[in-house]
Formats: sequence, structure tokens, C-alpha cells
Amino acid sequence: MPAKGFQIIGIEAKRHKKSGSQKQVRIDHNTNIISARKINENDLVVEARYTVSYGILGIVQLDCEIIYQDNSKKTIKEAEEKWQKEHKLPDDIAEQVHNRVLGQGSFEVLNIAKKINLPPPFKIEIPQIKISKKGEVAKNSGNSPEVA
Repeated sequence: MPAKGFQIIGIEAKRHKKSGSQKQVRIDHNTNIISARKINENDLVVEARYTVSYGILGIVQLDCEIIYQDNSKKTIKEAEEKWQKEHKLPDDIAEQVHNRVLGQGSFEVLNIAKKINLPPPFKIEIPQIKISKKGEVAKNSGNSPEVA
């Protein structure tokens, strides 16, 4: 995968004090590319911002750097030129960078949200084991893991 590395360069997190209890919280995820610069013929450093908004409950924002690597010197040069002219990256590079930010950043946001008492930014399913007495059949026997 050409998009590699993930370094956090800034964190902003806030839980609003006056927020009341919510039955349902809308959690919005957003990634933005802030800058891109060539550091050598094969590497492009992309600065991105990942924001998770909890509506009136709070917000978590990460600023990070990702390195996009490509052995084709032309690709990196063209990407930097497009960024300079249009403040956009080619779609294939942007897609990989955004996915890297979401993949790595989600776990960072999960830890931060837990520390400031916000709900997790994505659904977490923890596997569970149901132990039945001898001779009884567990109700969800098809979905539970094997126990030896």
C-alpha cells in the first residue's frame, strides 16, 4: 500500500458540559487533506485532518501526517503540481490517504473519546460465550464460538 505511516501532529477534543442525555447520538466522520508536499522523488507528505463530531455532545479532531510513496517519480511530481494548482490530489492518491486516516485515526479517536466520556465513534461488538448445562442446547449455538 503506497499510503504508509501515520503520525499525529495535533489533537483537539472537547466534551460539552451542558449537553443533556441523548437517546440517539449522531456521530459524523470527516477527513480533509490540508496540505501535500514532495519530500523526495518517491515520497509525498500529506497532512490531513480527521474530525469526529458528536453533535451537541462534543468533538474530537486529529491532525496527522501520512507518507504516500510511489516509485514513479512522475506520479509524485504530478500530485504535487496538482496540489499547488487546485488544492486537490489525484483521486487514487486521495482515496488511499483518506482510507489510511480513517483506518488509523478511528482507533486513536476511540481512545480519546473514552477518556473524555464520549461514546465510541463506531460500533464495537465484543464476542460472547454462552455456557449451557449438560444436556441443554444453547439458544444461539450457531453463532457462538466452539469451546473445547
